[in-house]
Amino acid sequence: MKQMNKIFSTIFLVTTVIMLMISCSSEKKKEIQEESTGKHSNMLSISDKDRLLANIKSESALVKTISEMTTLIGKTAIDERKMEAITSRVKGRLDKLFVVNPGEYVEKGQAIYSIYSEELLSDQNDYLRAIEQYNNSIAQKDIAKQLLEAARKKLLLWTITEAQIKEIETSKKPTPLMKFYSPNSGYLIELPVREGEYVDIGTPILKIADLSSLWIETQLYSDEIKYLEQNPSLLVEFEAYPNEMYKGAIVFDNPSLEDDQKVNLIRVQVNSNSNKLKPGMMAYLYLKRNEKKTLVIPKSALLLESTTSVWVEDGDGMFEQRMVKTGIENKKEVEILSGIKPGEKVVVSGAYFLKSESVIRQGGGDMGGMKM
Repeated sequence: MKQMNKIFSTIFLVTTVIMLMISCSSEKKKEIQEESTGKHSNMLSISDKDRLLANIKSESALVKTISEMTTLIGKTAIDERKMEAITSRVKGRLDKLFVVNPGEYVEKGQAIYSIYSEELLSDQNDYLRAIEQYNNSIAQKDIAKQLLEAARKKLLLWTITEAQIKEIETSKKPTPLMKFYSPNSGYLIELPVREGEYVDIGTPILKIADLSSLWIETQLYSDEIKYLEQNPSLLVEFEAYPNEMYKGAIVFDNPSLEDDQKVNLIRVQVNSNSNKLKPGMMAYLYLKRNEKKTLVIPKSALLLESTTSVWVEDGDGMFEQRMVKTGIENKKEVEILSGIKPGEKVVVSGAYFLKSESVIRQGGGDMGGMKM
């Protein structure tokens, strides 16, 4: 009997020791869990499989240059300061037009039309007679020379070239059809006359334009006019030549709004030395302003709800949602004023998956405990 009591006593003692050990182990485990929970109370961990399925990607917040950007749409037009009207210098009948196709390039010195002019024909005859009188004069050689020079200058006033005058002298015959040449190079824009028409002095024959620079005409709404006071820089991209950027400069800002509209017309000059640009092309103008160096993240990282937040990934692969304060932005990036430090990694793809997962795990709870 004593032996049985001794056995039961030993079993009770062993059981008590085991229970104490289990209790201590549970308390220690609970303490470790509480410590871990306290350390990551606002953090979220997901499996590698879920990360892959949700296409979660992160990028570092960087200090870089950013500027606000407004995109305007415009259309190219001829720079009217580089347009020239060529008019008839004499009265007569247009016999031949050597330039007839709109858009055709006209070289400086190229023949553009020929004309029959009785007045010009008479002046050629006067010049030939003055040459003859000068050659035959003996006593009044100086007077004959003056008359010859006067007749020659009269032909030059009609814009007859030296080569044409030389040809008259050589042939000793007047030219009934006199050619006239372009004083400058450019593209044919207008041709208001036809062959066979009679023209007077000053009648427009054609218009040419130098397309080495063009205007881009666009419009700003009244609340956007203030952007022009912020010393913006202008980059221009053309629909016909994507990803090719041209520098632009504002050359005209209409001081008044368009009639019956709340828009302001502006003109931007862009150079085209390669002559690739043509009037009527669609253009996109990027108005850059308020450029500065600051902390920047991709706009795709922002969660725009009742507050603005981002998900931040730490070195252990844990995710934390934080509220942020933003500044200026453009199409791709946004300035961060508070909430993130340089070098921290923000989630740029899959942020809404993390948000949904967080809500599910919290039982539909709100954003309490989110860091600012």
